[in-house]
Formats: sequence, structure tokens, C-alpha cells
Amino acid sequence: MTTLPTLFETFLSEIRPQDEHNDAYKEGHETLRDHLQNDDDINEFYVADFLQGSYRRWTALRPQKDEKSDVDVVFVSDVSSDLDTDVALRKCEPFLDEHYEGQWEPNAHSYKIEEEEVEIDLVLTVAPSEATREAVKSLGSMDVGTALSPDDLSTVAEALNMSADGDDEWKNEPLKIPHRDENEWENTHPLATIAFTVNKNDITDGHYVNVVKAIKWWRRTKTPDVEGPTSYPLEHLVGQCCPDDIDSVAEGVTRTLEELSRQFKTDAMAEETPVLPAHGLPRTPENNVLKQIDGKDFAAFYDEAQDAAALARTALDEEDKETSREYWYQLFGEQFPPFGSDDDTDDEGEKAMSVGSSSQVEDPSDHQFAESDS
Repeated sequence: MTTLPTLFETFLSEIRPQDEHNDAYKEGHETLRDHLQNDDDINEFYVADFLQGSYRRWTALRPQKDEKSDVDVVFVSDVSSDLDTDVALRKCEPFLDEHYEGQWEPNAHSYKIEEEEVEIDLVLTVAPSEATREAVKSLGSMDVGTALSPDDLSTVAEALNMSADGDDEWKNEPLKIPHRDENEWENTHPLATIAFTVNKNDITDGHYVNVVKAIKWWRRTKTPDVEGPTSYPLEHLVGQCCPDDIDSVAEGVTRTLEELSRQFKTDAMAEETPVLPAHGLPRTPENNVLKQIDGKDFAAFYDEAQDAAALARTALDEEDKETSREYWYQLFGEQFPPFGSDDDTDDEGEKAMSVGSSSQVEDPSDHQFAESDS
């Protein structure tokens, strides 16, 4: 098995958000959150705020060309979910006019704020219980910053295990999010999604978030014209298929694509959309992360993923490192580096590249949120 850990680390350092992107994330979300926490009108129904999206989950890719850095801020409130959704959402608009006049516009579930270097989605939610409110307060108190580490992951895990009674009641209580167009309050569980990422990354010895980034990069650069899952739905698929016992990013990419090919073969052959419930929510058509994906589009994506799995397996099984590198280059493109002064000389004993290393990182559609494909 040829895993080329040094080349993969260099590759991941190229595709993650760079310092200037992380600075834009940080400045954008800190400014918005400071406004939320100190605005007198908002204070009437403010409970907490926290970060959501690939920036929070350490799975974002660097923006390309004219793209901006993107970050999601979840505004947890105690407004009544008995209100019409447009009435509830309009409670945010005086705040937006005061602090972001001419920079915001409504989306189905959120408000998009356009700044010079960053796009921010402000997502209004309602917390149903005190336990959930304590959990989001704990998570909101942790700043992502620009240098993530395994210690940060532990802090998130601890925050998500906290509640008013010291138990995990929040796990059974999703937040409610307004759908403006349908005038309905939908269930969403961003805390469960974050908890899944933290747990999965721990089980895989820190490789999981890097596997996500690598496969998202393949999807972005090698299959841009193929319809099908991208952004969070793609990340959710990777989470569904990534084995727990991987020892490298190369192995993780290969086995994840192979498992995807195995697990969804029947759906693809029938040109049907698979049903994958959002984390923390029951398995229903309404809670299907892939519900917006057409069956034929999923089948087309599946064919590409199947070909990618075969190429990745060839690269992983190739004993000659330079030949293996050529196969990975075919899969990932020019960002996958050539051999040079930092050639891989030993594939044994590869250690996980922590989210705080040069391979670290953070993302329009979470399972219910509007999150961009970073």
C-alpha cells in the first residue's frame, strides 16, 4: 500500500483556505456575533449564537477565482415557532438595516450578508428547551480562530455534552428553522452534525476531515459539469461511507469511494435518489439530505465516483511511488504535487495530519442550512 503522506499533506495545504481566507472568516463572523450579542433590540429574543458550516466542521476548501470566503452564523432565539415564518424572520431586519445596510438579502432559510471579502449567512433558529440552549451557549463560547487543533476538537466535544442538567438531552431536541417560502418551521440539527464530525474525526485518528476535503476537491475540479451532490450533501455521503479503521488519507479516499460505489449501486442503477437522514433526525423523506438531488443526476455522479474509486485503488496498490503519484495526479489534478525536495521516503507509520496542521481547515446547503461549497 503506497500512501504518500508527505505529498498528501502538501496537497491538502494547497486546497485548504489560506491565511487571508481564515482572516476574512474570523473578522466577518466576530463582527456579526459582536453585533448580535450587544444589540438592544436583538437582546429581547437572543439566546446564543454559534458557527455552523464547513468552517466550523474543518472541511472547507479554499475559494476559487471570484469566490468569497463563506461562513454561517446560527442565531438561536426564543421567538415562538407559532409565528408565521416571515414574521419571525422580519424580526432580524431592523438589526440588519442598522449594521449591514445595503449588504443583505433574504434567502429561504436565512439572510445573506455580502461583505468585501466574505459572505455570511445569518440563520435564525429556535431552541426548544433549556438543555439545548445551554448546549448552544457552550458551543458558541468557543472561537474557531485560525489555528485549529485536536485540543479544539476536544473542547467542542465537551461543549456538546453539556446541558443545563449535565446530560445530553439536546441530542433528542433539534432546533427549528423557518422556511420562508413554505411558511413552515422545519427541524434541523446542526449540533448533531458537528458532533458527528468531531466523533468521526476522532475515530479515524484525525484523517476524516482531510478525506472529506480531498473528495470535495475531486468533485469540484474533475466533475464540475456533472449534476448531483456537492457541498454538504457530498460531505454527508463521505461521512456515511468513510470507514473508521483508515490509517491514511490515501486509504480513506480509496475505501470511501469504493464503499460509496458498493452502497449506492442499486439506487444508481434504478436512477433513484437515496434516502440519507440528516444527523440527529429520523429517517423520513423530509429529512433526506439528498432530497434536492434528481435520481438521474445521482446516477451520473455515481458513475464518476465509481471510476474515481477504481483510479484511487490503482494508485493505492501501486508499489512504485512515482507511478502511484501519477495516478493520484490524474485523480486530483495539478494541486497534487510532484516529487521534489520533500519526497515521501517512508509510507510506514504515517501519522494523522491534525486539523491544526498545514492540512487543516472549514462552507450553500447544509441539511437544512444555506451553506456554500467551500
